[in-house]
Amino acid sequence: MALTNTQLILSEATNLLNRDEEARLFRALRDRKAEQTTLEAINGRSLNQNSQLWAAKQRARRLTSQIVKANLPLVIRVAKRFACPVASEEILVSEGMMKLLQCMRAFKVELGYKFSTYLQRPLYRHFYRFIQKEAKRNAGRVDTETTFNTQVVSDGPHQVDELMEVLEANTAGLDAMEKTMLLHYYGIGKLSPKTLKELSSHFGFSVARLKKTLAIAIEKLGSVLIERETHVSK
Repeated sequence: MALTNTQLILSEATNLLNRDEEARLFRALRDRKAEQTTLEAINGRSLNQNSQLWAAKQRARRLTSQIVKANLPLVIRVAKRFACPVASEEILVSEGMMKLLQCMRAFKVELGYKFSTYLQRPLYRHFYRFIQKEAKRNAGRVDTETTFNTQVVSDGPHQVDELMEVLEANTAGLDAMEKTMLLHYYGIGKLSPKTLKELSSHFGFSVARLKKTLAIAIEKLGSVLIERETHVSK
């Protein structure tokens, strides 16, 4: 059976780097980029300087490739959660790769945290905005359960804490029913995540009505979370 593009990309992935390995690679990449910039600025470069420039570019490419391959599983994992009719997994992985390279240029290893930790927020934000844009471009509303998977806002303690802060303070402007549905849908606190079918039985609403209510609530919630993430990343 032929491999998909995503599987082929994943086959190139390597094990996630530890903090020290990652810091070493990012510092080496920064040094090679600085060396490249210095050599490129020289007018009338000698043969030896051209050779040094070529070598610096090659080393920078190899270092970039190492960092990218180590973070491919994260890009693909997040992309799978957003795959939907208007944006397939293949398209999202491609978008995620471009965001990965963009984040590499902005990342500062001196801040002390891992690149994979830094990368998650921009990826979530980028995919969410990309799907919203594609949905509008295709003039259709994307199904709630394929657009905004439950794990998008509950993948780790910090996301759950942020979600709870938004719900408790109601900074998203949710009504009581929207808030209650979200708590059950995402399984916040002592609740277990529920499917639309389970929610339909619990609340006595049709699945169609639940989808409409959740779509509105999730849109409100997503906007607030993105604003918070944007503020944090500045």
